[in-house]
Amino acid sequence: MNMDIFLPSLLTGGFAIVGGIGGIVVSSQLARRNEASRLAAEDARRWLGDRRALYAKYLVLVESMLREIDSIGVFLPYWGDEGISDEDKEYIEGALHDYINRWDNELQPALLEVQLMANPEVADLADRASGALMEITTPIELKRSFVEYYPGWFQAKDLVHVLHNSMRMELGLPKFDLTAFPAKNDSEWPWLADRPSRDSYIQNHPRNEESEEGQKE
Repeated sequence: MNMDIFLPSLLTGGFAIVGGIGGIVVSSQLARRNEASRLAAEDARRWLGDRRALYAKYLVLVESMLREIDSIGVFLPYWGDEGISDEDKEYIEGALHDYINRWDNELQPALLEVQLMANPEVADLADRASGALMEITTPIELKRSFVEYYPGWFQAKDLVHVLHNSMRMELGLPKFDLTAFPAKNDSEWPWLADRPSRDSYIQNHPRNEESEEGQKE
């Protein structure tokens, strides 16, 4: 029997089998690659969400402690030579004790969580903000004047602004000027200029009408 007759068919079949196997291998590789990309994207979204929640929690805590220490600092004598009552001293000492406990037991664990997930810049700024919240307690602890205390408070507030923007940038959000308070540029703030005014909501009733007539007279 002449095998040359069957050779083309055998070759064609062999190529088909090889091609089929190659297609299976390529498809399998593409499927694995797509699955790896999907898992990586899900992991990135999960990490982003975790960082966002963690950063928000830390910022809220830091801002809360800034308000807390300021509520203690206002009891200091303004210039320092006015004296301070025993009642105010007792309040300052008790409130400062609670503040330091909160710094130890709430802020430090939150800082460790941030440093675990943040990039080096954010981790450093978060640590600095934590240190600033302790640093500004010195004038209060020593019962010095308010004028010695408040510059450090504003310096700490500015540091928190820098931290806030650094966190936003790591999360892929644009940087913005947190120190530009709207009230400085808009006399109508917080109300919207294109919405009805306060006076437009005054209801017409007899007392209002009598008041208007009295003003006319």
